[in-house]
Amino acid sequence: MSVSVAGRPVQQPGSLSDLGRLALAFVDGGLEWFAWAMASTAVRYDFPDETTLLAQVQLGLHGSPLALLPVLTLLASPVKLMSLGLADLRVLAKAEGGDDNALLATQMRRVCTEHQLLNQAELTAPQAWLGKLGVASAPVFQAMDFLDRVALVRLMNDPLLAAGDNAITTEAAAFAVQQARTPLEFADYLGFYQALAAQPGAPQSPELRATQAEDAKNTLLPLFFGALDCPQVNGLPSPAEVGQAVGAWLSSGKQVGFSRLSEGLMQIVRHTRFQGQTGDAARRLVDAYLASAQSLLAAARPHQARMGQDGHTCLYRLASGEQQAELLLSGNGVISLREFGLRSPPAAPRPPLAPLEPENP
Repeated sequence: MSVSVAGRPVQQPGSLSDLGRLALAFVDGGLEWFAWAMASTAVRYDFPDETTLLAQVQLGLHGSPLALLPVLTLLASPVKLMSLGLADLRVLAKAEGGDDNALLATQMRRVCTEHQLLNQAELTAPQAWLGKLGVASAPVFQAMDFLDRVALVRLMNDPLLAAGDNAITTEAAAFAVQQARTPLEFADYLGFYQALAAQPGAPQSPELRATQAEDAKNTLLPLFFGALDCPQVNGLPSPAEVGQAVGAWLSSGKQVGFSRLSEGLMQIVRHTRFQGQTGDAARRLVDAYLASAQSLLAAARPHQARMGQDGHTCLYRLASGEQQAELLLSGNGVISLREFGLRSPPAAPRPPLAPLEPENP
């Protein structure tokens, strides 16, 4: 037999789970390749699990980890699609097949909200928003990838920005394009500026606000040089496996840092009582913030996970008492601290997190 999954020979498409077979159907040519591979005697294909099969077939046939659903104008990894579960994936399949009744449209909105799936219109919306801010043509946006666009959607929909002054957001964008070297850094610096400007007693003029942000950046940024080390894992780990990796990392005397300097900069302004401290006072503030984050990571374990639309990144949430944190698994397996602070007020509930592992049909 030419194809095996988890050590078991696959003799027909029906040997796959219903979920795996349906997810494979979203890969253009996936079922046809699978039929060819099962009949082939020249090459043997062994996959450790169905998710690896889906990922490798998609990448092998199209040179991209993202499958295109042209009717829904949606790009998503087949692995992410498999994580939706059979019922929600069937909703997606009906919609992609052209069914457009009102009930299905309602179900589709729920599926996309719960699993945070962004279509073409949603991914391109930040371009117009950046235009209104006067920065759309900035060089930092000249070669954005999928994850860059996802980050800008998240930034555009940030409740803290929505509650802020539009004129200050425009100032923040001008500051951010001067500082950032990537779209992700742009999002960080914009949030950093906005958080500073929202503090009690913040300067009232644009010039003084810009000076305040520049001074704060120059003070804080070097203090995060030692907060960039992070553990690294292989594959797409479960929450328990992430907890084990983080626990081992902390036990070796290391701390889980941020994926980039600007990310730490934004977090400390949003989640501490930074009021322009400099010198030793600023260092103590940063050290105390990082130490508190490590204490939470040591005391709590991730219990929820949400796979990214790309099928490689994953967000893990953990909490203890009044504190909460989010760990981000990057596409190359690095686990970094994405956010740490007090629990958000319950007034604006977040979409539920999807399970990391596909549900059994």
